[in-house]
Amino acid sequence: MDAPGLAVLASCQTDGGTGGAAEGRSMMVIEGAPRAVGTVFAVLVSVLVVALLLRGRFHRRIGLVLLAAACLMGFLTFSPMLPNQFQVLLLGKTQQLGIPVPLAGAVLFLFAAMALVLGRSFCGYACPIGAVQELVYRLPGRKLVLRWKKATQAIRLVSLTAFLALALGLSRGMLNYLGIHDFFYIELTWYFLVFAAIVALAVFVYRPFCRLACPYGAILSLAAAGSRFKLRRNDSCRDCGLCEKACPTGEAGAGDLKQECYLCYRCVEACKLGGITYGRAGRRGAGRSPDMVPFDHPSKRKEGT
Repeated sequence: MDAPGLAVLASCQTDGGTGGAAEGRSMMVIEGAPRAVGTVFAVLVSVLVVALLLRGRFHRRIGLVLLAAACLMGFLTFSPMLPNQFQVLLLGKTQQLGIPVPLAGAVLFLFAAMALVLGRSFCGYACPIGAVQELVYRLPGRKLVLRWKKATQAIRLVSLTAFLALALGLSRGMLNYLGIHDFFYIELTWYFLVFAAIVALAVFVYRPFCRLACPYGAILSLAAAGSRFKLRRNDSCRDCGLCEKACPTGEAGAGDLKQECYLCYRCVEACKLGGITYGRAGRRGAGRSPDMVPFDHPSKRKEGT
């Protein structure tokens, strides 16, 4: 690589925040675009997904539109990048936030609280980092399902520890080394290639960054373990196991906490009896009303509705 290219890499590495000098040569990100737009987008999408799930009106075509919109937000405004926002706050690079520091902290707290109550709708459909991985996973290819939860949790713990040690001990941003900024800014550096490799891996492994390396996702995962609302089995379930085979994170079991559930809807589509609905956890015997069946579910199509 030539000297100017090395200078850009050095700038990204020492800046510790979002890449600093590299931002000026972005091929897509709109300079001066208010980051608050991304925050509003994230809130609206997260709430919309939950509302549709509660009404039984969600389906994957809607999800595809939301995922594409999240990717577009990432490439055009570099927001809502809450993992990066978390890193910037820890590093004290507050001038890079684009919004007041108290508001940035409040946003992080808001989505953690939403995960605690409603599950990970932000991670599932509003985060550009997760959205690009979700979309490429839908491409053809042999899928490798990581069902060893203890192993993936251990890797995530190591990753989170490294993230905190780098940020608080050395004032370094781990996400910079993983190339998130350079990927969405389309800055062709070595760091760009790192995240491009992660995206390529996501064709075969479901959301590898989200499940193994995302520091903010680790916090949301802990919160979602106790969420009151989640995808759950209802009285129509016959324990056939189809949902468990369809789930890419191994969270469709009756006793699973759903902390790694991204509301991808594969379990609902796999069920032939409408045996999975989104609602309050731990109430399988409570039954359900007919309108809780997704309108495009096979059980309704048979009825001609």
